[in-house]
Amino acid sequence: MTNQITRHEWEKISYQELGLNQEQVQSFKKFLEDKELTTVLDFQLDGAQIGAHVGIIRFANFQLNILPKIIGENDSICLENLMFMLCYTRKLKIHSMDSAEISKTQQPFLEILIAHYANMLLNALQRHIPHHYETREDNLSTVKGRILFAKNHLLNTANLARVYCQFDEFSPNNLLNRTFKFVAHALRRLTISSTTRAFLDKILAIYDDVELRPISYSQAKTILLNRNQLIFKDCLDLVLLFLQHCTISLHDKNFINLAILFDMNKLFEEFVATGLENSFPRQVEAQKPRAIIENIGGYPKTKYQIQPDILFRNDTIIDTKYKIIDLPRKKPSSEDIYQMLAYHYFYKHPKIILCYPTYQKNYNRVSVLEDKGCSITLLTLDLHQKLTEPYLQRIFYESFH
Repeated sequence: MTNQITRHEWEKISYQELGLNQEQVQSFKKFLEDKELTTVLDFQLDGAQIGAHVGIIRFANFQLNILPKIIGENDSICLENLMFMLCYTRKLKIHSMDSAEISKTQQPFLEILIAHYANMLLNALQRHIPHHYETREDNLSTVKGRILFAKNHLLNTANLARVYCQFDEFSPNNLLNRTFKFVAHALRRLTISSTTRAFLDKILAIYDDVELRPISYSQAKTILLNRNQLIFKDCLDLVLLFLQHCTISLHDKNFINLAILFDMNKLFEEFVATGLENSFPRQVEAQKPRAIIENIGGYPKTKYQIQPDILFRNDTIIDTKYKIIDLPRKKPSSEDIYQMLAYHYFYKHPKIILCYPTYQKNYNRVSVLEDKGCSITLLTLDLHQKLTEPYLQRIFYESFH
């Protein structure tokens, strides 16, 4: 029985709650390192401090669901807004469950992904089952394709009724279908939704003639879809997400460990940039890094660079900060202010905006500094209510117009 644990970003969880001894803690740490997720948790003596990552970690006998904290008034809205942001920034093409569905499940983030995969794949398979010409070799009773004489001589010298051939077969038992079947089989073991399990059972029934074998991320990455298979593109993207972030049991043909996480710092930056691009077409530019020190003492690898997040309307630098701001208790750090002053100095832009998500209060615009041509403004975006396209158009227009 997997222990379901739900926490929010920036919270701490003890190793005892995770059910890990010291040896297992080291294995857990190694798993995250292998998946290049070392910044997700800060491993301390008595527990792990969660950073600004959200998503799902499944390891050993626990599943840790990490939910957002400041993009909604409750867990349900937070999760819906997270899924909206992932779709909006094109990180996932997925439709979130409604609030009622989310509140019914103990592992909502993973259930949303599994349910979406099952729905998408079943709908696509009901329209078209991909067949490929696969090159096969077999010892047959009649000639098919071409005879492999060396192997035929080795196997059939004393049995002239058989002939060893190589031939192309138009079959559903190809890498694309084997990948979809394996992931459906593995996800069926993870879901606790009877509806989702029924959908996955239908997929496995359709794939009854397809071989079940473990497929790695590197194998799945080689799949190329032809024009008739483009309806499977979103399914394949989601499959790659699962395979990239899991450990596979070759014996059981299942996922042992799984870690699908999103860095909220990067997501918030891309969300603001996408919102501005949609609201103010051709007025947003992603900034390239600029060298501020080429080298130190002739050593080329000591070069220093700065790179603002967003250049807006050619005269405003916007830097996103996925942090809690609650003046005067929680204010911008000295490092953030120094960073903005560096942007002003090296980019020669008079307007600088530090953009935060709303926490306790909505600071529409708070001026931090206006001196000698330098203007630094704090701005918060209210992401507490359910996000929709019309709502975003309004808040981006009102905030940045």
